[in-house]
Amino acid sequence: MTPDTPSEPTPALPPTDPPSRPAVRSILFVCTGNTCRSPMAEVLCRKLLADRLGCDPSEVESRGYAVRSAGVAAFPGDGPSGPAVEVVREFGADLAGHRSRPVNAEMLDDATDLIAMTRGHAAALVMRFPATGPEPRLLCGTTDLGDPIGGDVELYRDCARQILHALERFLPEWLGK
Repeated sequence: MTPDTPSEPTPALPPTDPPSRPAVRSILFVCTGNTCRSPMAEVLCRKLLADRLGCDPSEVESRGYAVRSAGVAAFPGDGPSGPAVEVVREFGADLAGHRSRPVNAEMLDDATDLIAMTRGHAAALVMRFPATGPEPRLLCGTTDLGDPIGGDVELYRDCARQILHALERFLPEWLGK
């Protein structure tokens, strides 16, 4: 090629897209102390999602679902109640490593779905964190989920059954079905 010969333009390379990651649906369950209801909902939800996705509960997040829990009056680092651990194990979930944590604005901002156990929890979230995160919805539709704290194992079983029944309502939405 000589200096007075025009060069042909180099063909443009197609743009390279960054590797795609699954869109994350971030589900946050909220109760009072984050030792019974919301952690039970968290691990039972993760188990149900895993069952539907055909994976282990530890793989749910890599499949696009972050499932967390917190409390409006939680003391950080408390372990779950013993009966809660026992009962969710009966349903195939594991709560042994759970540690309580108080809800904060960052958790709410990260959430795509905010699920409160009672109307009181939903009201506390709206009052303490106005215009932060999604609008809270009640796990059980229009009714509050009773607190099993201090009750016997059968009360916790009943609570877990109510949680599972309520989660079945949300799963089609969360799974896009």
